[in-house]
Amino acid sequence: MKTPVLLEGKAQDRLPKWRLLVAFGRRYVWRALKHRIAILLGGKACLDEEALFFRQAVLHLAGIQPIRRITCPGLRGEGAGSQALLLMRAINFGRSAGLTYVHTPFTRIEHAERPMEEWATAWETFFNLGSGEFPCDIPRRDVINFSANFNNLERCLGWRHRGNELAEHFKTIVPEFRRKYYLNKSPRTTEEVTVAVHIRRGDALPDNPQYFTSNETVLRTVTAVKRALDLHQAKYSIRIYSQGNRADFAELSLPDLEFFLDADAIWTMEELIEADILVMAKGCFSYCAALISDGIKIGDPDQWSISAGSNWVPTEGWISCSANGSFDSADLERQLALLTHAKAQSATAAQPGGSRQVGTMALHSSNVREKTEETPSR
Repeated sequence: MKTPVLLEGKAQDRLPKWRLLVAFGRRYVWRALKHRIAILLGGKACLDEEALFFRQAVLHLAGIQPIRRITCPGLRGEGAGSQALLLMRAINFGRSAGLTYVHTPFTRIEHAERPMEEWATAWETFFNLGSGEFPCDIPRRDVINFSANFNNLERCLGWRHRGNELAEHFKTIVPEFRRKYYLNKSPRTTEEVTVAVHIRRGDALPDNPQYFTSNETVLRTVTAVKRALDLHQAKYSIRIYSQGNRADFAELSLPDLEFFLDADAIWTMEELIEADILVMAKGCFSYCAALISDGIKIGDPDQWSISAGSNWVPTEGWISCSANGSFDSADLERQLALLTHAKAQSATAAQPGGSRQVGTMALHSSNVREKTEETPSR
């Protein structure tokens, strides 16, 4: 995620109001002057988000026009997970700081697999984060663009060093994001324990360890998950979601794996969210799915802090992997015991006379076919 940084250093984070006013005022005048010169030299007139924010900040700090509303039109170059997380952060910041969040629907999501308008609308409907929010139908001068200015907005409103408060509040509204998601869809119920393994490829290359996870590391994690499932004698499926060819994952030679490669991204996100166990990749796509999911999450905690930005980094219920893919199996087994017990109770409640027939938990693992050729197409 691109991070606008316009005032550097901790000392400037603690500037008194008059010094912030001078700093923002000088920056606004400079940006406006540069924009005017560019136009005189034949450049195209366009909305300068930074200059607009500095004007808004100066009016706020001078007590002339307080900042009251924020919106989040997104950042160019960012995919669905990153855009959704930024919007969640905007809602959280607005409520924490006593501002009104007004919703701007997605208009551009990178890695488009359909015409852009259709692609952005599909993701807007999928996450449904604007449900219940006021629409952004007011002049731009009266609302702050959070996505372009969140660092300086925190400084302007005195929130730069209140990250713990933002984190705690974010934790309380995660269930609301989950509720919004399910307003236009229903949670999935399965007899078997479903395991979704997300492996980031495509833009994640081996020379970039911040986002790339080796097949050997994934194999170590999946093997440990499979061992725990076998120990509980649970019926299960393990599905790999990634990009590329089956040959790219030759090390993942366990017999009970299905591969879904280059599948539709929206369908893939839904599969990750609905899985009983999610083995996360490094990046916002997996992290966003994990936030909405109420299943068991396994992943790299260092990546969680990167994806979360200044917001809540989960510590309870999420299982941390080490760099080599190993994790505390006892933690998984505890959560798995609760999961299988809940499925058994659900199956009992759904016997004749109930609303849904789920079936009883089988006491053997399922044989899962490789279905790369059946992958939903983009």
